Formats: sequence, C-alpha cells, structure tokens
Amino acid sequence: MKVCILMYRPAPQDFRRLVVTNSIYKRYKNVSVLCTKQKGQEKKVTISGVCYYRLPLLSNIRNNMVNRNNIVIKLFNFIFFTILSFTTLSLLYIKKRYQVIHVHNPPDFIILAAIPFKIFFNTKIVLDLHDMLPEAVSSNFGVDENHIFVKIARLIERFAIKYSDAIICTNNYDKKIILSRNNISPEKIFVVMNTPDLKLFEIEHVKKEFFGLENKFVILFEGTIWKRRGIQTVIEAIEKLKDKIPIYFVILGDGPDLDYLKSIVNDKNLNAFIEFTGWIDLKTLSKYISISDVCLIPFLKTRVNERGVPNKLFEYIVHEKPVIASKLTGMSLTFFDDEVLFFEPGNANDLAEKILWCYQNPKEIKKLVENAKQRYKKEYTWDKMEMELYACYESVI
Repeated sequence: MKVCILMYRPAPQDFRRLVVTNSIYKRYKNVSVLCTKQKGQEKKVTISGVCYYRLPLLSNIRNNMVNRNNIVIKLFNFIFFTILSFTTLSLLYIKKRYQVIHVHNPPDFIILAAIPFKIFFNTKIVLDLHDMLPEAVSSNFGVDENHIFVKIARLIERFAIKYSDAIICTNNYDKKIILSRNNISPEKIFVVMNTPDLKLFEIEHVKKEFFGLENKFVILFEGTIWKRRGIQTVIEAIEKLKDKIPIYFVILGDGPDLDYLKSIVNDKNLNAFIEFTGWIDLKTLSKYISISDVCLIPFLKTRVNERGVPNKLFEYIVHEKPVIASKLTGMSLTFFDDEVLFFEPGNANDLAEKILWCYQNPKEIKKLVENAKQRYKKEYTWDKMEMELYACYESVI
C-alpha cells in the first residue's frame, strides 16, 4: 500500500510524527512525507526508506525577515503550505497513486490538499488530531467557547472530520470530545497515545556529575515554553524551597515565552537555582531525565491543557522517574493518584509541598514510580499503540 503523510512540521525532527511514520513504513513500506522545510535542509531526502519532500514556508521565502509569531504570517503559511501540498501531491500522484493520505493537524484545514484525491480517486484520508482546534483557539486567544474564533474553529474541525475515513486522537478524553460534537461512529475513532517507541528513543544513563549537579535535588521540565505550560508556577515554588533543600531546576526546551521566564528568574535573583538549556537532541534529553530526581508537568488549567496527555509524561515514566503533574482531566484519567503525584494547577504552594514531600520520602516515591511503570507496561507501550494504528489503517483499506 502507498501512503502519503502531510504534516505542518519539520521532519524527521518532530518525534511523535516520526514514530508514527516509522510504524507505517514498517508495515506498508511505500511511504512519502510532505513536511515543512527549515533553512539549510535539502528539499528532498530519503531517510530509513521514507521519502521526505520539504516544502518552504512564506517566512523561508522572505529570508526569515518576518515574525513567526505573527498570526497573519502564520495564517498565510498555513494556506501556502496547503496549496504547495496539493500541487506536490498532484505531481506525485501521477506516479505513486497513493491509497491513503495521512493528515496530521494542526492546522485542520490542510486536509483540503487531500480532499480532491478522495473525491476523484477514492483515496482514503486518515486525520491525526494532535490538538483539538476549538480548545487550542480558546486557549491561545484567551476567549470562551462562544467567541466567533472558536465557532469558526469548530466548523473547520467538523469539516475535516466529515471528510475523513478514520480519525486518530491521542487519548480517550479527546475521543469523548470528538463524539460529543460530531455525528460519527465511535468505531471511526482510534486512540494512539503519545508514547515513545523505545526502538527509536534509546534511554541514556549518566550520573549527576556528568552535568556538574552532584549533591543537587534536580527537578526537570522539558518541552516548548509557553506561559500556559505553567513553568512560572515552578519558579515561584523554587523561591519557597531554595533555603530548605538543595533544589535545582532544569528547563529543557525553547519557545515563545522563554524571555518572559528568564526575566522572572532574573527579577527574583534565582539564576543560581534554575538553568535554561535551550533545545537539545534526544540523547542529551534522555541523559538529563536520567539524572533528575523529579520530573514536572506544571500545566495551567486551560481548555487545551485540560484535555492533553503530553508525550513527556510517558518519557518520564519510561525513565522510571517520579512525576508531579497538574490535576487536569486528560492526565488524571490516564494515571491514578498512586502513580503520579498531582497538584492544583497554578498553585505554587501546593507544588512546593509536593516537591518537598518527594525530597523527604524516597521510599514512598519508589512505590509511586513502580506503580506508574506497571500501568505503562500494561496499557500504554508503543507496541500497543502501534496495533491501534494498524487497526485504523485496516479499517479504511
């Protein structure tokens, strides 16, 4: 079977999409990927048997003179990528005759590049919903569900789902949301969670001395830095704990609100207790996780965060690290209170108490870690997710 994957992301850098692509190739062999092109990358490259066609964005064409955070530029990039995807698909289809087009969101409307092939050639469409568009719009713009932007997002989502032959979502809570606002059969929706493929994500082990952090109680966050990720809550907790325990907070990643967080750290004079590493490769990421004492998911309570189950949750658990996470619906339905230590979102006092408890109770922490590991092995390994992915494909061919 011939499959074409559309993603508004650079590839193969995006790990979640790489894992899915690798599994599809393993079963079906003939796989092409249309993705975004970063500066200095080749336009076409074959990696591990998968052919990647990298399409430029508006900001690439204008020599990166535009602001990527500008909503108008983002919208033009979405439209431009959709048009280029359709054009490239049309040229490739003459030779390859794809049976399935796999569309990763966001944005949902890049499905427009695939719909003509469904109409005229009966090509099947698999829609992979990493984010729920209405919730993302509500959180990003700070508006409620009755706002015109959210209503438009809901229409776009409904349109994309209507023209899809199968839907992939990343957790059971998202599946409930999709069913609640779309007239579709539950059998059309498949849950493929953001769990790591340990054949691709090798666990590295080093000692704290490797990073010069011996005698430190290391807490860690990894991921894109947005205000809604709640890292500012952790900084407040550090301020409360710095004179009580030898705490050290490592922030792995980059993002739009990095400078905002750095300014908070400077204002509070906490530079000796907090480190920003920027983006790092997967091996270095694994090494940092391996030396941490506690890993954090301090998300604030927003509509988009409420439903999410981030891949970092599983990455922490496969490293056998205790996790402190915000008490949000998606995560609390995935792991229980005796597996993950939950705290009230945005509450620095509660978070500080949970961190201090971890420091003071190493035996209880081992039980927490073991319980989470057993839950992961029983329900959430990539081998199990891969079977669900294949079931999705078998349902449309």
